[in-house]
Amino acid sequence: MKMSFLDKLQKKKGKKWVLLYVILCVNLIVFTELIYALEPYWFEINSEVSSWVGFDFDIVLLLRINLIIPLFYGIVLVLVSLRKFTKIDEISPHKLNRILPIVLVIFYIILLIVILYFFDMFGEYKKILYVLDFYSIYLFFILDLLLIILLYPLIKTLPKIKNYLTEKIIDSNKKSILMMIFLIILYLFAFIFPILYIPTNVIYGSLPSKPYLIAHRGGSSLAPENTIAAGNVSLDYDTVVGWEVDIRISFDGVPFLMHDDLLLRTTNISAHFPSRKNDRAETFTISELKELDAGSWFVDKDSFGTISNGIISNTKAESYRGIRIPTFEEVLNFTRDNNLYLDFDPYMPDSSHPFYDDFYEILLNMTIDSGISLNKVMIPTSNTEWIEMINIRAPEILLGMRGSPSIVDFESSPYNFSYINTGDSYSNNEYRDLYQSNISVMVYTIDAKERHTQLWCLGARWVKTNTPQKFNDLTKPLWYMNIWTYEIIWVIIFIVALSSVTIIKFLPKKLEKRN
Repeated sequence: MKMSFLDKLQKKKGKKWVLLYVILCVNLIVFTELIYALEPYWFEINSEVSSWVGFDFDIVLLLRINLIIPLFYGIVLVLVSLRKFTKIDEISPHKLNRILPIVLVIFYIILLIVILYFFDMFGEYKKILYVLDFYSIYLFFILDLLLIILLYPLIKTLPKIKNYLTEKIIDSNKKSILMMIFLIILYLFAFIFPILYIPTNVIYGSLPSKPYLIAHRGGSSLAPENTIAAGNVSLDYDTVVGWEVDIRISFDGVPFLMHDDLLLRTTNISAHFPSRKNDRAETFTISELKELDAGSWFVDKDSFGTISNGIISNTKAESYRGIRIPTFEEVLNFTRDNNLYLDFDPYMPDSSHPFYDDFYEILLNMTIDSGISLNKVMIPTSNTEWIEMINIRAPEILLGMRGSPSIVDFESSPYNFSYINTGDSYSNNEYRDLYQSNISVMVYTIDAKERHTQLWCLGARWVKTNTPQKFNDLTKPLWYMNIWTYEIIWVIIFIVALSSVTIIKFLPKKLEKRN
């Protein structure tokens, strides 16, 4: 009598090592998929870690390198073990190949927990959930299809499988019950969860308009941030309606563009003023600031990979070397002449700064005097002094309410807020409620196509992004579906699954009667 595969497998010894090697490979593959699924956030992750450790640190590259060798090692172990199984009845791995895989599995599980903890600590864990949400329809469709196809083989094989499992801990009857419970839970989860949890891309009415794009710091993946060169990026994309900049004031009273407190990251301050490299940006005069190279760092670091990937030509990249920090006046003139929206964040100087008391008034006077269309100036702020000054002197300016206020809080505010400026901190239902209430929402900073698509479906009015090149040419979301279509699809899948159970239950009996 010919032995079945399970019968042959039962006689083999050392199966636990193959299982260990498979677990190692699966562990590393899941880890790798997670890293690559978060590719749009690599710059943010590296920036966050670099600011935490105090120097430039490419944690993503380190993780990718540290995954390649263990994964290759795990795959080799699996293949070699399976090959041995075809020739001999027992495999006995070298001591190193017994201990090291266990150590690696434990290490990468701990590392994954640590990474998830830091994502949670920095409020970034939602990015993982957004990716899972986006692809959930594909994952569950494939899972349900596989479970329908495998239903009959599982039912036929289940009684045999339990006979090959050890009875040292659990007896045969309990094994049958546990395996049946596991299968029932798996099938219920796979077929019911997609109906209970509706993906973000499922819409409940007509598709909202595509969000307008605001180039964050001028589209900082394509040019050195907070420079006129970055502002020029806005002119290359149809759906980019404006740019966002960060404003500080020099020691001699001239507002200029700079995000960080220090000049270390985005200029050659270390080489030009080495003794002052750790001084705050506001302690420099405008003439000193104008001496600095604000472009070469972008070319040398290529933080977004846009140069190495050919999105920016080497010729274009080299042209950024030597560009200077622009003044706020230059920014206002550029924005006015190109009819763009200007979203700016003022950064107050230290209280000892000579222009501390006049900072907001200087900015407002310059904005009004520049001749820029005030209804194209966007200022997200929670500073009441600044808000009241704008309300009195330039009520046309679009004021953004920061954070994640409720509809009631927004509508009952005594100030004339025009929109909400949020770091993507609302739930799906809250976004939909804001859209239904005709409240405009600006969401920052979005660099993933998946999240852009989701916010499009949720009705966001503006999206602030470092990567306008990813979204400009999209004429529709990557995928979206009406709620009725979605529910009909899953009802059909559910019916097919129930029909499969019915067929499997009664068809064999009918065939037996005929025979």
